[in-house]
Amino acid sequence: MKIFKTKQKRVIFWSNEKIGRLGKTKFNIRTGSGGMQNLAAYSFESTDVDAVERLGRIDVLIEKWLKKKGVLNLTVADGDFKSKTPDGTGQFSRRTIESSIGVIREIELIETAERDATFTTILQITAFDKTVSVYALLGVTPNASNVSPIKIPARCPWIIRELINSFNDWKFAGQDVPIGLPFDATNIKSTISLSKALRDPGRRLPLVVISMDEDESVWRDLPNKAAEQLIGLADVAFVDAESSWWLTDELGPKDSCYLGAVKLYWPSLRRDGSFEKVTWLANRLLSFGEDAAGLSKFLAVLRSTIMSTAALTMVPPNAFRDIQNASTKERLQALEGAAKDQELDSIVDENTKLTTELQEAQQTIASLQWKLAAALARENKETDAEDEGGDLTEGPDMPGPPQSGDIRFYKKIGSGGGVDTLVITDSCNHKSSSWRTAFKGDKAEKGLLKLEGRNDWKTIAHCSACTGGGRWRVHW
Repeated sequence: MKIFKTKQKRVIFWSNEKIGRLGKTKFNIRTGSGGMQNLAAYSFESTDVDAVERLGRIDVLIEKWLKKKGVLNLTVADGDFKSKTPDGTGQFSRRTIESSIGVIREIELIETAERDATFTTILQITAFDKTVSVYALLGVTPNASNVSPIKIPARCPWIIRELINSFNDWKFAGQDVPIGLPFDATNIKSTISLSKALRDPGRRLPLVVISMDEDESVWRDLPNKAAEQLIGLADVAFVDAESSWWLTDELGPKDSCYLGAVKLYWPSLRRDGSFEKVTWLANRLLSFGEDAAGLSKFLAVLRSTIMSTAALTMVPPNAFRDIQNASTKERLQALEGAAKDQELDSIVDENTKLTTELQEAQQTIASLQWKLAAALARENKETDAEDEGGDLTEGPDMPGPPQSGDIRFYKKIGSGGGVDTLVITDSCNHKSSSWRTAFKGDKAEKGLLKLEGRNDWKTIAHCSACTGGGRWRVHW
C-alpha cells in the first residue's frame, strides 16, 4: 500500500511514471552535460511535517508559477507555451514518480528569449516519510557555437521565493534557509550575535556583511536588495560605523567589515583560522556607479559569485534516488515472464546511459571546480593585500610610509586598550571649517603611532562633521 495517496483531480495533469518505462518521458534531470551551463542551484527541506498536505500546497504554487510563465493548459503533462519574455517561447514537462516510500514531483521549464541562449529551470519536490525536500537547478545553453563567456546573471526563480515565503521551516544541512530579509547588526547585542553566526562551525551557507558607514557607503538600499536577491542561498547583515567597531573587537581588523565595504564570508575557514572571504572595498563599489544601474551591476556580480558556487555544491537529495529505486523495484515485481525480461533489458540500457551521463557530468563538475578554484585564486590574489595585516587598510594602490609634506586621512574602525584602531582612507566632502586641531595625547595619536610606526607629524586635525568616530587629517 502506498503511503502517499493523492486525489485524482491533482494527478490528472501529471505524467505518472508508473505508466511507462523510466527514460520514455521527455523529462530528465540534467547534471551539467549536454552543453548546459549550470548557473545556480537551490536545496532545502522540511522535516516532521504532514508530507501529503505540504505536497498538495506546493502543487498549487507550481500551478500558479506555470500560469505566470505563460502556460495556458494545466491539464496536460507537457506542452508548449508563449513565454512572457520578449519574443520568447517555452516548453514545459511534468511527471510524478510514485513508490511505497514516497513521491517525486519533477518539472522542467525551458525558455528561449531574444538573447542567443536557452534557459532551463528544473524543479524537483520529494516527499519521503515526514520529510519534504526541494531541489532546483538553473541552467543556460548557448544557441550559437561561440567560444565566449555566457554573461547572463541568474536570478532566483519566483517559485523558489514563493516556497520560502509560504513556509517558515525550511532548512539546508540543518541551518535555517535565508528568508530574504537583512539582519540589523547596528547595536552591540546584534553585533555579537553576528560574530557568533560567522564563527558558528555549523554554518553551511555564505553570509554577506555590508558596512553602512554614513560617510562611506555607496547605496543606501543595498542590504534590502542583496537579501531579497540572495534568498535561499545567503544571509545578509549590515553594520554601521559604530557597530563595525564592535565587530572589529570581536573578529579583529583582518576579518571585520567597515568603511562602506561589502564582505562575503564563505562557511569554510582558512588554515590560520581566518575566514575564507571576498571583499569589495568602497572605492571598488563606486566603480560600478552610484546610481540604481550601478547597484544593479554589483548585485549581478554578487549573485553570480554565490549562485555559481551553489551550482557546484548543491545536489539533489538522497531521497530522490531512494524513491526512484523503490519505484523501479516495485514495477519489476508487478511484471511476469517475457515482460519482466524486456523490462530488465530496458533498465540495463538505461543504467548504461545514465552511467555515461554521470561520468560526463563528473568531468564537467571537475572542470568547473577547477575554473572556480582558479577564479577564487585570482580574486584572493587581488584581495590578499586587503587581508594581510589590516584587511581594508592596505592594498596595491595604498601609499607606502608617509613622507615629509604628505597629507593623509585616517578613520577609526575600532578601539581597545586606550588606543584607536585607524585605517588610511580618503578625504571627506565636509567644509574646511569642520576641521579642529586634536588634543595632545588623544587615543588617535596612539593609533597613528601603532599604524605608521612613527609620531613625527606636523599637525593633526579631526573632522567634527564626520560620523562614526570621525576622520583625521595628518600633515607629516
